[in-house]
Amino acid sequence: MQALFSRRAVLAGAAAATALSAAPRRLRAAEAATITMAIQYGYAYLPVTVAEKLGLFAKQGAAAGLPGLTVKIQKISGAPAINDALISGSVDIGAYGLPGMLIAAEKTRGSMDIRGLAALVAGDNGLYTNKAEIKTLADFKPTDKIAVTSTTGQQGLLVRMAAEKAFGEGQSRRLDTMMIQLPHPDATSALITGGTISAYAAPHPYSDIVEKSPNVKRLFFFSDYLGERVTSGLLASKRAFVEANPQVAKAVVAAIDEAGAYIKANPRKAAEIFLESEKSSLALGETETMLTSVSEEWGVQPKGVMRFGTFMAKAGLLKAAPAKWQDTFFTPVAAGQGS
Repeated sequence: MQALFSRRAVLAGAAAATALSAAPRRLRAAEAATITMAIQYGYAYLPVTVAEKLGLFAKQGAAAGLPGLTVKIQKISGAPAINDALISGSVDIGAYGLPGMLIAAEKTRGSMDIRGLAALVAGDNGLYTNKAEIKTLADFKPTDKIAVTSTTGQQGLLVRMAAEKAFGEGQSRRLDTMMIQLPHPDATSALITGGTISAYAAPHPYSDIVEKSPNVKRLFFFSDYLGERVTSGLLASKRAFVEANPQVAKAVVAAIDEAGAYIKANPRKAAEIFLESEKSSLALGETETMLTSVSEEWGVQPKGVMRFGTFMAKAGLLKAAPAKWQDTFFTPVAAGQGS
């Protein structure tokens, strides 16, 4: 597992936080006119791309009394790199998966206080197999391999949660020896060609690609199997930034909310924006279909925070589950109807 926190980044972030807290309040009165945001590649970050493309950050900034607000977007590969950039102060806002944010929130509580700023998408994942004899989780053999991006990331934890439901309390790690870590493009190719893996926990748009293969079948969507949809992508920041820039934070949340509504109402235009922003093996029409099928996934209110937090604490990935989901998000989202 690649370390989410480096010692150098933590020390740099702590020093920056100390310096900011020691600064006179009058120096913090003016909110930032330009902020930086780091995201990764993939459809989960489409609300950020749409907000930038349509000028929604500037629009919502002006509505919040901040004319000329500029948000600079950086695309960084890998959650650890984004985490280090946020901790060190290289960026003001960073994109996380829900498990990574919960770990960051616990590790920085009382110091930098990293928390969620806004959910982006509650993206579903499907469990797919290329073996006809596999019909349920009980059919997997010790020699089978299940591809996930990380055993302690979103897909790996979903597989563990599904294992516990299938085999009973205390059996969440029953499939652990079968899980192997593969990037999504490699897992997609390996599943379709019948290579080194028997199954793959796939999010959109990779699930849309494997769905087209005659060699692959879906066992289930995790939201159906577990009975709950869970936030997969979100934006997070540090307390010092949010407290120094409350209207900026409010404007960012409002822009992401408006972008989500735009994607729901204009899936073809959103598909065009997505395909302009990064490469995809899906054609325009296929991307539009995918965005139409996931129209209910967009929203700034988080879903499944307590479900994941409780499971991660039981699995030893957190020292303790959050007392309530609001403890892991900043306002205005924390004042909303999350879960």
